[in-house]
Amino acid sequence: MTALFPGSFDPVTLGHLDIIKRGEQMFDQIVVAVLNNPAKSPLFTVQERIGLLQEAVLGISDVRVEAYSGLLAEFAKKCGAQYILRGLRTEADGVYEISMAQANRRLMDGLETVLLVSDPAYAYMSASLIREIAAAGYADSGFDDRVLDQWVIPAVKNMLKRKYL
Repeated sequence: MTALFPGSFDPVTLGHLDIIKRGEQMFDQIVVAVLNNPAKSPLFTVQERIGLLQEAVLGISDVRVEAYSGLLAEFAKKCGAQYILRGLRTEADGVYEISMAQANRRLMDGLETVLLVSDPAYAYMSASLIREIAAAGYADSGFDDRVLDQWVIPAVKNMLKRKYL
């Protein structure tokens, strides 16, 4: 059983890693699918996001990281995935994910979506909020960037520092 865990991962967070680790207990293989959307302007390039994810998942068995663009259901077919793994932080996430699950199932018969509720430690945190905190923090000469340690791995913190300084 193979599951896709799709996202922008701009940047990868400890919340993402929590879902990957918990999903690893449920599936034989997880493909972390990094969205390459030319219509968006992410902070990190696709290659940077892949590199950070590869570092983040070291030691987690049967996880690989790949970039994709286009429809997730088409990428699922290409990877031989039968499941999409998603994390839910809020009720609003649930509304969105249910509609996406229904659409993906219509696009690929039998493609199931598994929704995992986020650990409360990460439920309020998003990659966009981490970027916002880092941008504002690194602009402040008194910023103690150790605050980022509760949300990201050291490699992500170092990359954020390089991007914002």
